[in-house]
Amino acid sequence: MSGKVGVLIVGLNGATANTTVVGTILQREGVVSGSSFKKGMLTEDGCLARHDLVDEAQVIFGGWDVTNASAYEAAVRNRVFDGACFYPIRYKLREVKPMKAVCTSHDVNEAITSENTRNGASLLHKVQGLRQDITLFKKNNGLDEAVVVYLASPLKMRGARYYTSLEEFEKGLLNNDPGITSAMLYAYAALQEGCPFVDFTPNITLEVPALLELAESNNIPLAGRDGSTGQTLMKTLIGQMLKIRNLKLEGWYSTNILGNNDGKVLSLSEHAEVKMRDKLSVLEPLLGYSDFHHSVNIEYYRPRGDNKEAWDNIDFLGWLDQPMSMKINWLGRDSILAAPLILDLIKLLEYAHRIGEKGIQSHLAVFFKNPLGTKVRGFFDQYKLFSDYYTSLASKKEKQTDNVAVAAQAAFPKYH
Repeated sequence: MSGKVGVLIVGLNGATANTTVVGTILQREGVVSGSSFKKGMLTEDGCLARHDLVDEAQVIFGGWDVTNASAYEAAVRNRVFDGACFYPIRYKLREVKPMKAVCTSHDVNEAITSENTRNGASLLHKVQGLRQDITLFKKNNGLDEAVVVYLASPLKMRGARYYTSLEEFEKGLLNNDPGITSAMLYAYAALQEGCPFVDFTPNITLEVPALLELAESNNIPLAGRDGSTGQTLMKTLIGQMLKIRNLKLEGWYSTNILGNNDGKVLSLSEHAEVKMRDKLSVLEPLLGYSDFHHSVNIEYYRPRGDNKEAWDNIDFLGWLDQPMSMKINWLGRDSILAAPLILDLIKLLEYAHRIGEKGIQSHLAVFFKNPLGTKVRGFFDQYKLFSDYYTSLASKKEKQTDNVAVAAQAAFPKYH
């Protein structure tokens, strides 16, 4: 694919988004090697070798944030990378600055009161502002295409409404309905502007029938929900092993410590609720039974920063009901785990849009804790869904090419 592709990130200065931006520009400027950049990316899988995906060198970043700092200032604050690592690209990073964000009562209070938000306006005015942002970003950068990725902090779940139709949702916009969240505003604006939309958070956004209706009518692909990067990823692996080996799960206890802004937000119960829903929902549909104890805990611990730690204790029964257990200590770098998946999803959603796909892309379940469009939860089953889709798609494209060649030869035999 030739040309440039815009990527507009909601929460542009957050640790995960900023890491994605910094890492991509480091590779583009030759500061890091291509081989180190590709680690952790599913788009390096062989099933995608025959598909023309956008390259990271073609990506232009922009987006929204409640802070107005540049990507360089955000990188210094986030402390995911050592400062010496990104100092050589400081001028490039200073060019990446966010537009004003939109907030509703579902956002964190600190975000609502930020100076870099459009908080005084009606919901309709906020949506119109977002649509104008997208239009100007594409125009100013000479872009035909842009993908919108939601990476802001989890929202409050209570009070959010599941609008059953686009007509109902648009009436809510006109009436400043408090059931509309800021994530819904971003999704609606993106879909109206023809942009594929990724929700990497646990918000209910892409469950809303009104937004799914809009995506279908505008032929826009979607992907979500809640990126699977660490502890829950292990559950999709080990849970599937227990199922295949017919070992009965008795209980699974998980605890996490995290010191970045996500950890801080998730220390607030009204914001943790939506996250817990996804973390607690993976095992039952995977195993096919619910008579086990499942407990998840998240603790904010500021000194840890982006370097999260997760402990798991798994109790299960083996042959003759003999009890056994296993322990896992996961030491992960939250944004380093997530950033390559964000780039994967950008590439795959842009590609899906280019080939005419629309609605929830269920074959991308392997990226999410609580994927939409499918009940598949086991990691190996999700990977099979992913690889089968792209292998089958490549075969169809090759068959179509062969058919065109055969038809051409039949029509103009003397030229073949």
